[in-house]
Amino acid sequence: MTVPPTDFTPIYARVQRFIRDEIASGRLKEGDRVPSEPALAERFGTTRATVARALQELVYEGSIVRRSGSGTFVAPRSISAPIDLTRVRSFEEQVTSLGARIDYELLGFDHRAATGDEAHKLHLDPDGRVYALDRLRIVDGKRISLEHRIIPEELGRRITLEMLRTQSIHQILDEAFGLRVWRVEGRIRAGVAREEMARTLGIEAGSALIIRDYVLYSIDRRPLVSGESFYRDDFHIDYVVQQSETD
Repeated sequence: MTVPPTDFTPIYARVQRFIRDEIASGRLKEGDRVPSEPALAERFGTTRATVARALQELVYEGSIVRRSGSGTFVAPRSISAPIDLTRVRSFEEQVTSLGARIDYELLGFDHRAATGDEAHKLHLDPDGRVYALDRLRIVDGKRISLEHRIIPEELGRRITLEMLRTQSIHQILDEAFGLRVWRVEGRIRAGVAREEMARTLGIEAGSALIIRDYVLYSIDRRPLVSGESFYRDDFHIDYVVQQSETD
């Protein structure tokens, strides 16, 4: 490879640019083997140490994965649901806007008495009843998230299994009940997948999880649904923080 004399980009950055371009163009696809360190070192006229540095930074950013004894491969596409403080968007809206396909696997939809915490979050009577929904979100054929939702009985009894197999909770609330989600209150925390959760998500026990706890509210501050969503560690959350020009 001949590098133009006016190109003062460090060699490790050129290696990274080359690999990123190969992935972006589709010449390297998810799961494909990346050229070896010796091959890249020869191509760019540099040392294996420089190539190793370039590849390690690509590992950190999630573009490639390195497997001991096997080589370096293009990483599976990560799934992101950015935080937007100015607009309520469901996970499904966010991932489909990026061109991904989402399917559901229904695991359970149980009618039962609300726990004290559930009754408090949903403003129910102490003897209130709820429907507990458990289902997988499958993005482009991969199990990405397990959602556990608690739905007040008055809404849950009108939700059909067909809705749960094809629609997001936001869609169901809007289209079946005319209830638009106007506000989301919650928190994001880290966790570890225990054996049952790991089997459900198709990951190893002890793997890291991102967990979102939340309550969905209507415009009149009526709590509609509470719950948790558990995400594999190849899911990530993008955000931007910008200082006001007047500060």
